[in-house]
Amino acid sequence: MGNKENYKYEGIGLLRAEKFKGKKKFDLYRTQYHIESLADLELLEDLVFREILQIRYKQKIEDLEEENVKASPKGLDSKQKGQIAPKSLTYALDTNLERILTLRDKLGMYEDKKQNDPFTYIEILKKKFLLWKKEVGQASRSFPCPWCQRQIILNIRTDIYDAHKHPFFKDKVLANQALWDLYKKKKINKQDVADVLGTHLDYVSWLEKKIFRG
Repeated sequence: MGNKENYKYEGIGLLRAEKFKGKKKFDLYRTQYHIESLADLELLEDLVFREILQIRYKQKIEDLEEENVKASPKGLDSKQKGQIAPKSLTYALDTNLERILTLRDKLGMYEDKKQNDPFTYIEILKKKFLLWKKEVGQASRSFPCPWCQRQIILNIRTDIYDAHKHPFFKDKVLANQALWDLYKKKKINKQDVADVLGTHLDYVSWLEKKIFRG
């Protein structure tokens, strides 16, 4: 299926309308959970397929219920009318749900529950920072003119973006307050801070002396 940059959602096994819904789910999950590696992208496509399949099972149960209501004598009560889902279908529904939960766990979609774990926080922060480092260079492109060979720079218009306070800067300095708080509470060490920020240990010492001051 190619490398992660060129990975294309295919939706194999789904109907045309389901593929459209699956593509939206895939893109949303990929962005929201920063899913990057090829192996994880393949797992994500499997997860989306399973979630669409779960909808199929539920729709089948609903269709059977409607057919049962139409075919049942008027004298049957609501409890009798609702007892129509075959065990094989409910078993498939439950088994598929277990697979969905397993895939979500493998893809780290429950990481928010572990925010109290400083090491988990560091790993999440590392991923976000690496994504920022990758994306921050996307605002411009330089290349030589094919005719005169002089350097040309292409800049993206910034008026189409929503502006937010950057989580990895304190004023104009590369830093993160939540990361520093963990360091001061001795839940992580200086090397952890340097690893997350992508700096030398001396930079952490400088932050302590000049920016956070103790």
